[in-house]
Amino acid sequence: MQGWIKLHRKILHSEIFQNEKLLKIFIYCLTKSSHKRTECRVGRQKVQLEPGEFVFGRKKASSELNMKESTVRDYLKVLQEDNVITIKSTNKFSVITVNNWAVYQSYVEGTDNKTPAIEQQNDSTSPSENQQKATYNNDLELKELKNDKESIDTTTSEHSNSEVICFYEKNFGQMPPHIHKELVFYITDSGDEMVIEAMKRSLYRNKANWGYVKSILQSWKNKGVGTLEEAKIEESQYSHNQFRGPSSRRRSKGSSPEWLKQKESQSTQSANKPLRLEDVATMIKLRIKYKKEPDEIIQANCFGYNLSKDDIRDIREDLKTAEEILRSKTKLKVVGDS
Repeated sequence: MQGWIKLHRKILHSEIFQNEKLLKIFIYCLTKSSHKRTECRVGRQKVQLEPGEFVFGRKKASSELNMKESTVRDYLKVLQEDNVITIKSTNKFSVITVNNWAVYQSYVEGTDNKTPAIEQQNDSTSPSENQQKATYNNDLELKELKNDKESIDTTTSEHSNSEVICFYEKNFGQMPPHIHKELVFYITDSGDEMVIEAMKRSLYRNKANWGYVKSILQSWKNKGVGTLEEAKIEESQYSHNQFRGPSSRRRSKGSSPEWLKQKESQSTQSANKPLRLEDVATMIKLRIKYKKEPDEIIQANCFGYNLSKDDIRDIREDLKTAEEILRSKTKLKVVGDS
């Protein structure tokens, strides 16, 4: 077989690169795929192939890859579950599609790309030999290989998660496939910044394992912690409880998370320190988020501002920001001042 394919360096940061057999089969799929729309005959049937597709035969692939048929099947299933490829099967043959083909390869018009047909095996699930015609980039010169900004910007979700994956592998070691799937789930659910922050917390606490990272992420989700700012408040509560020890911790009563109550009581613990306007605004917004009544928000003894129900309503309905209302109020009264 003649011609060549493009292979982006970002593959170094993918799950595929961590497993040599998975990588081998992925590259096999790339090299077998057509670079442009073409037609092949499987027995008496004509099959239309789009760019990134090829007719697959398990026995032939097993021979070319020097792997057992069951191994080829299992790793193709992994690629399919990760949405890297799509497999459409009939009782005679299968067509494999490399998803996001344009991300991996590109076809340049005006070149004479001719290759012999790909041989396929003759068995119950595969086409006979010499039945697939495919077109490859044969005569493109190496000067056509360049860093195409558009193709780099058009990345798959796997590529967009590379920063989180790199952080994991640098600090936790090689990433098994099942952890990669869970990691992608949490990135989608919580965001890459929160996942990296959770990993940093586990390292700081000398518990560098994925199970502990998951427990942090799940704890944040249960408490309604959705931003780095809220996570920092929660961390201060965690550190405070660790310092006090388990014997002096009290369980929270009511719907507010313990870390939120702790934030509101910081002024009592540090009576000589005035509250920052930003901290007060954050506490007001968090109480609104937890659907507290206006009276309860106004009576919170850590605020020190002359807030009204109308003020709380304006913040809740996004008519004004908490910061705007606080700046319009009178002088800040520190808790404990007369």
